Amino acid sequence: MTILTFSITQFHQDGGTIFMYPLSTLLLINVFLIVYQVTRIVQKKSLVPQQIEIVKQIGLLAAAFGALCTILGLFEAFGALSRGNQVWPFQVIMGGMKVALITALYGLLIYCISLFAYILLQLTSTKSNQ
Repeated sequence: MTILTFSITQFHQDGGTIFMYPLSTLLLINVFLIVYQVTRIVQKKSLVPQQIEIVKQIGLLAAAFGALCTILGLFEAFGALSRGNQVWPFQVIMGGMKVALITALYGLLIYCISLFAYILLQLTSTKSNQ
């Protein structure tokens, strides 16, 4: 069993900076909104329902964008393989597919964080309204 180790910088480079930076921007926006809502909870102020919904929607956008980037990456990779006249080893193809899936993994991770925060904020919002 191998231990999963990675560098965030290497993760971004492997996934393609053109795809990973928009996903990271969505993550940062969501983290900001979540921290803002938690700050309002600590200050005993009412939560902003529209911003709670935005947290979920940004997460959904990240998941969709990650899936789109993965499909684009696979489309390009398979196109390059089909144009070549060389037979590639199975390990090379699987390594390329692993890299192509990074954006989908990152987008889904952002969505899971967003959905978890959304559920907790909704529960807190409902609790404070009672």
